[in-house]
Amino acid sequence: MKRLVRPETVFFLLTWLGLMLAFRDRGFYDPGALWHVKVGEIIIDRGMPQTDPFSYTFEGQGWVPQQWGAEVLMALAHRAGGLDAMLLGFATGVAALFALIFRRAVQRGMGPILAGVIVGGVLFVGAFHYFVRPHMFTIAFLGWTMMCVIDYERGRCTEWRLAGLIPLFIVWTNFHGGVLGGTMTLGLAVAGWGLVFLKSQVFKSQVPNQGTQISLAAPIRSWRTAFLLVAIVAACGLTPFVNPHGLEMIRIWQRIVASKVLPEVVNEHMPLDPSSALGLAVIGLGIFYLVLLAGTLPRAPRVSRLVPLVWLVLSFKGIRQGPLFAVCAGVAIADLWQHTVWHRLLVEHGDGSTAWDTANATEATNRGGPLWAACVLPAVLVAAVFTLQVRGVDAPVVGRGWARLDPDFVPSDLTREVTEYAASVPPGTPIFNDANLGGYLIYHAPRLKIFMDDRCELYGDEWIRAYSDALGETPEKLGPVFEGWAERYKFDRAIVLSNPPTLDKPPIEQYLMSATERWREVSRGKRAVMFERVK
Repeated sequence: MKRLVRPETVFFLLTWLGLMLAFRDRGFYDPGALWHVKVGEIIIDRGMPQTDPFSYTFEGQGWVPQQWGAEVLMALAHRAGGLDAMLLGFATGVAALFALIFRRAVQRGMGPILAGVIVGGVLFVGAFHYFVRPHMFTIAFLGWTMMCVIDYERGRCTEWRLAGLIPLFIVWTNFHGGVLGGTMTLGLAVAGWGLVFLKSQVFKSQVPNQGTQISLAAPIRSWRTAFLLVAIVAACGLTPFVNPHGLEMIRIWQRIVASKVLPEVVNEHMPLDPSSALGLAVIGLGIFYLVLLAGTLPRAPRVSRLVPLVWLVLSFKGIRQGPLFAVCAGVAIADLWQHTVWHRLLVEHGDGSTAWDTANATEATNRGGPLWAACVLPAVLVAAVFTLQVRGVDAPVVGRGWARLDPDFVPSDLTREVTEYAASVPPGTPIFNDANLGGYLIYHAPRLKIFMDDRCELYGDEWIRAYSDALGETPEKLGPVFEGWAERYKFDRAIVLSNPPTLDKPPIEQYLMSATERWREVSRGKRAVMFERVK
């Protein structure tokens, strides 16, 4: 039994439990967590959609699901165990990723307690953007890519491990557009190694024992290796073309990345705010990483240790890159720790609980152990929980009914009224909604057609800008715009976001409440209000 209960096993179990508790409802705050399920169901039941199946504003216009692979998995999980199975998959994946980082940290000189604090802190920094959505695959796959880069640089694996990224990137392409970040990460590493190699070729006379080791900071020893690595990067760079949508997938990514509007109106696309709690957390991890990196001096820095700094810089451009910086930094910290002065000081003056001497063969053996042994108990636990969920057994945390939609963020307290209205009108009846309520309506009332949701690649900059500007106007100026929409699209119901009683009501709610001759309130929840047209 002792062989099965290893430090990484305990870390996984604690992390998994924490995620199941903390993300019970938070994991579904993002509207995409709901509409992605419906897209997956459409793909399973009817095949790949080619036009917008949800809105009346863009009905019939071309749209393809760029994250279709992840959406199918989400739909299958939902069919098996509802939101609970989706939460289970999310918690298991995140816990497994960080348990693997924890294991690497412990094996490379960090004590379990210190490893738990640091790796747990890295998880916490990136958790602001953790939702039950396809982008979680990007965080996990980028973490694995970073591990492969470091292991190859350290001589722990061959080019075959890096070549194994090619099929992974094909899967990644069809799960989430973050595959571009994976190619960038691998490309930066190979480019850095190549520069070190070229430098060594130019100054061969300065390299002792030519032919044995060119550079301590790079793994490239020959032109053959250099060309092979370039070929692997090129192959990974071509994987985005392996998808069922062809060039349209690339065009979708281009529209999202090149958008000038999204960084202004969508929170996750906005630049990092250094004064916010999220910004301070990312900056704090960046400072911590730089301190550890400085502790490796005066040795020449390895290329892989510089990659997280690139993601740190990108985080200032878009806060959604923060979790990607965090996972890359976590993987790098696990490797560079044993080469820092801080590690040497703790080995010399500590009690062994925070750091251990990696040169001690006996201690290294004790700290090792097969990965499969650490996975047995987690696998049994996850299988048991999934069985309870599939069988519909009600139980806290581990059973059916644990995952939920928080009425403070998602208008779950209006679901009965929404579904009753949807059942009372013909399929395809339009309803006006705030963009952030689109996913909620798609999930709970798929018979209705929505005004819009957060599929930004469909609506485009011009539409999103016009919508955002309109909702930011005063009720007096917003009223004519809203009535223009109502006249054009012929909707008789509207569901709009509301604020807590301590805050001012949004302009659109103020207008609808004031236009009593045209609209009347029919239902109110904590997060939203539903109105109907006065006839």
